[in-house]
Amino acid sequence: MNITHEPNGNLQAIIHINLKEEDYIDKVNNTLKDYRKKANMPGFRPGMVPMGMIKKMYGQSVTADEVNKTVSEALNKYIDEQKLNVLGYPMPNLEKTKQIDFGVDKELDFFFDIGLAPEVEIELKKDAFEVPYYKIEVTDKEVENAINDIKIRFGEEEHPEKAGEGDGVQGKFVQVDADGNEVENGVEHDGYFKLQDLKLKGVQKKFYGKSVGDKVVFNPSNAFKDEAKVKALLGENLTEEQMKSDYRFEITSIIRHKEAELNEETFKKVYPNDELKTVDDFKARIKQDLEEHYAKDSDRQFTGDVVSKLIEESNIELPDEFLKRWLLDSNQGKITAEQLDVQYESYAKSFKWQLIEDKLRSQFGDQLKVDNEDVRDKVRAYFQVQGKDNSNPQIEQIVDQILSNKEEGQKIYGELMDEKLGNVFKENVKRKEETVTPDKFMEIMQNINK
Repeated sequence: MNITHEPNGNLQAIIHINLKEEDYIDKVNNTLKDYRKKANMPGFRPGMVPMGMIKKMYGQSVTADEVNKTVSEALNKYIDEQKLNVLGYPMPNLEKTKQIDFGVDKELDFFFDIGLAPEVEIELKKDAFEVPYYKIEVTDKEVENAINDIKIRFGEEEHPEKAGEGDGVQGKFVQVDADGNEVENGVEHDGYFKLQDLKLKGVQKKFYGKSVGDKVVFNPSNAFKDEAKVKALLGENLTEEQMKSDYRFEITSIIRHKEAELNEETFKKVYPNDELKTVDDFKARIKQDLEEHYAKDSDRQFTGDVVSKLIEESNIELPDEFLKRWLLDSNQGKITAEQLDVQYESYAKSFKWQLIEDKLRSQFGDQLKVDNEDVRDKVRAYFQVQGKDNSNPQIEQIVDQILSNKEEGQKIYGELMDEKLGNVFKENVKRKEETVTPDKFMEIMQNINK
């Protein structure tokens, strides 16, 4: 066997594998011997079928299989020994590799195209470039919105005798005709809605003062002015006539949501590990939560901006034609050549970032290392309770179950790596801090992602 490689354009090369019969014939003969032992043919005792018949029946297919295995193993070993940093995987060069007749040809030649990763010269330094860091300001409005949401989430339901503004009603819709009589085989459906969802004020007022058991006739399509809402209440498969029809609604339950009061009991429900006494304490704690939440958004955007800047500054070239061919092959049926031309820039950025990330790993070592135990710790944290002994075998079983899903494990690994990258970037990239409101931050993000 002889293997060589030679350049074939920018960052591309051709690997040539020359196989002689002695490189694969022993494997072929051993496999055929196994076939003979297991062969069961009329007129012959088990294991006594003539080898000539075995070769005639299976020789070419066995040879093809063994040659392919030998070539694959040799190709991977050569790439490893020559320390060729390839992108994607080798692709057969169909122009140079001739059609093979495994019943005749003994010396075989195979050619493979490979794409080579470029050398990346990059080192993260504090003064190399500057990237914006958006500090998102928590406004009083944000705090008040959070409090209003808490009041609703931690409130209680009441069931008053009579319906009033802001209440919801549960009941049954029955289709009726213009005279208020039930339509034979008409629509009947249970539903719930809030009175404030009724756009016609006159229909809203029909419900005020009504009790359980009372009935109100109205036209849902006209009253709600929302086709999706009407279908949710009456059913999906409605005819046009059923959609436009009047309905009698019989109230079976009146629901009034009583907002939670801002007192120590509510504070404890929201923050069980904190000792909050006053509304001001509560607001300060909410503001802290929001600041931590927004800080994560800021960090994620900062990391993304640094990644984009590193890709831009690196000026990395890629074997584009090879990669396009490889992407089409590896995504067979999922993407067309036309779609790839449109999306290739995004793919190219991913390849470039992978090369840069590998370089950063070598520069920062353990700071950018995520191991299996780190991933397990991240999952354990979902089920641990602050201030308690969490050494529970059941937790470990749950962790095993979650991580048995490879996609979930990769997702958690990616989150941890992003966190570590963010920490490295904060320490080694110059930041230009800019304080913005949440709305301004969203506007900036939308413009960046256009």
